[in-house]
Amino acid sequence: MYNWTESVDDKLGKTISDTILTIHVGDEIYRFHIEAEIDCASTNDISIVLRVFEYGLRDALKHREVGKDKITLKFPTPKIILLEHNSNSPNEVKLELDFGAGGKIDFSVPTVKFLDYSIEDLKKQHMVILLPLYLLKLRQQINKAVKQDENRNALRNNAQALKDLIYSILKSVEENKEAGNLDHNDVYVLTGLLDMLYDHLYGGIKEFEEEGVKGMLAEKLLVKYEDELEEKLAEKLEEKLAEKLEEKHEEDMLNVAIKLLSKGMSAEDIVDTTELPIAKIRGLQLQKVTV
Repeated sequence: MYNWTESVDDKLGKTISDTILTIHVGDEIYRFHIEAEIDCASTNDISIVLRVFEYGLRDALKHREVGKDKITLKFPTPKIILLEHNSNSPNEVKLELDFGAGGKIDFSVPTVKFLDYSIEDLKKQHMVILLPLYLLKLRQQINKAVKQDENRNALRNNAQALKDLIYSILKSVEENKEAGNLDHNDVYVLTGLLDMLYDHLYGGIKEFEEEGVKGMLAEKLLVKYEDELEEKLAEKLEEKLAEKLEEKHEEDMLNVAIKLLSKGMSAEDIVDTTELPIAKIRGLQLQKVTV
């Protein structure tokens, strides 16, 4: 299960970790703390380990075990997902806890280099929810091409690479739908996320627009719109049909009620037979309807 990850720090400010999961396997309980980072190598910033420790400590305090002569703090197993990385990206980041005479302890957090996984790896490991983030794979080389103002062909060449990448992502999404890993709505949620991330990363690049990169996503989202419109029309037709059937049923019951009134049956008994409101039966009586 997902845990509530909001805490309050010493200054009464909110702190929110990315994700803390609790997994029950039989009688065993496993807790995991996952933080996502674009990359700590490019900026030489490894301060994320401080946040991981702080968030883990606050979560451990919530689940502390108080014994007769000691308190146990169980930290969730931490891991950092680097959404982008390079050759300098660390395999782990460390925080040294120095207790003076009590000694030193290394708090080590392993990293996962997201783009080391292929699209097929994400599928096999049931991590398809991360597929839209695979757009990051080309971000560094595209940013490099953007800076080469004198050579716009570099961007046009990257446009085709980006098209191929988007095609692979969309194809994998469809394959996962066919395999039963995603339902109809999941497909369009992921497509919508892919569209938003594309706009954020590459939406302002004129060459990509001219090469029709965005069109691949627009076509997919148009299918979504058409499907949704078709579903809404079907719902409307079902509602209309239900209304007509209900009207026909009420008309039939009114005819039955008229016949029963003519035979002298009481309004209360007619209500039990036809399930019409008593007010309608009284109205028929007032009209002195006869067959």
